[in-house]
Amino acid sequence: VVECSFVQSTVTELPFFASKVRLGTVGVEEVLGLGHLSDFEQQGLESLKPELKSSIEKGIKFANQ
Repeated sequence: VVECSFVQSTVTELPFFASKVRLGTVGVEEVLGLGHLSDFEQQGLESLKPELKSSIEKGIKFANQ
């Protein structure tokens, strides 16, 4: 089964990212890559990374409290 999920991964340099994942009997078996991105999509991703990084850092801090 392949579904989208916000998971810890190396798809980008961010520690977590929403990606397609292959699910198995014990959970996530494989994090799938982004595939080909158009220049427009790549620019959009790059422009969002600072905000995503900030949100991830806030979430990690909250989870560790």
